[in-house]
Amino acid sequence: MSEQPGQGESGVGTSGRPDLSKRDEIPGRPEIPESGAAPDADRPDLSKRNETPGRADLPERGGNQPPPWRPPGHDQGPRPVERLGWRALWLGAGAILITLFFFPVGLILGVAAIVVAIRARRSARRQHAVAPGAIAGLVLGGIALAFSTFSLALTVFLWPELSGYQTCVGKANTSTDEKACRDDYYPKIEKKLNLPEGSMSKYGDLF
Repeated sequence: MSEQPGQGESGVGTSGRPDLSKRDEIPGRPEIPESGAAPDADRPDLSKRNETPGRADLPERGGNQPPPWRPPGHDQGPRPVERLGWRALWLGAGAILITLFFFPVGLILGVAAIVVAIRARRSARRQHAVAPGAIAGLVLGGIALAFSTFSLALTVFLWPELSGYQTCVGKANTSTDEKACRDDYYPKIEKKLNLPEGSMSKYGDLF
């Protein structure tokens, strides 16, 4: 049989029909690369997906982890029970110092130191904690309280003699007048306290 026009060797006509090898080409569109072969220039960098645009202060995902959990008050300085212990210590030390100069104020501070120290120790036992300074504050407050109480009791007991002596010295104009006041009131104080004669000449400045 003779070949028909437009037929090739295979007997399939090719005239008027597009080449089958070009069916997948789409006119007017650039050549589409095969799947999975996208050029790097047309694909965004995958390493930058997790970055937040405009927020340089935010860490990348999977980077810094949040800090581990800690008990409340772990980083907030001393706990209340510890502060109470140190407060008792400072009150006791202040009570000792002030008692030497003005015992009424030392008496008040001594009582405050003892109260705060007792509260600190009770709170420490209840919370199974430690109250540093509470025992020292209790001891110092007790010493200040004892000394202040003794000074107050002695002042009340010797009030007539002490007030008369202070009035006499306040009116004295010369050292002779002051010596006369001592000679008048010192023997009275020695007698009232059952002290040896002449003892007030050594310790009279305390009054």
